[in-house]
Amino acid sequence: MKFQSSLMTAVTVFILFTGAVFARDIILVENLATPFEGEALLKILQTKFNIPRKIIHYVKKQSCEKNSDAIMQLCLKANGEMEIIKMNQYVMEQTMGVFLEAEE
Repeated sequence: MKFQSSLMTAVTVFILFTGAVFARDIILVENLATPFEGEALLKILQTKFNIPRKIIHYVKKQSCEKNSDAIMQLCLKANGEMEIIKMNQYVMEQTMGVFLEAEE
């Protein structure tokens, strides 16, 4: 028990002094369409699903890559269709329910 608390303290001090926090994207939107369509998708996510903009990482790209570490990865194709590339169902159910409940 003493070792665990010492280890936890050492890790906490290390993180505070390095100033670097490594985190993965929660929602990654890769846009292959026009900037207008990308902004429209962001607006839908924010207004209809009550998802804060700060947890959405938006990137204009030439192709959607599947090697992301995001919890949910969306690809807005050039023809305007949206494809879910990757989604951690358990994490989404546990965390996104908070945003959907805010609507009720």
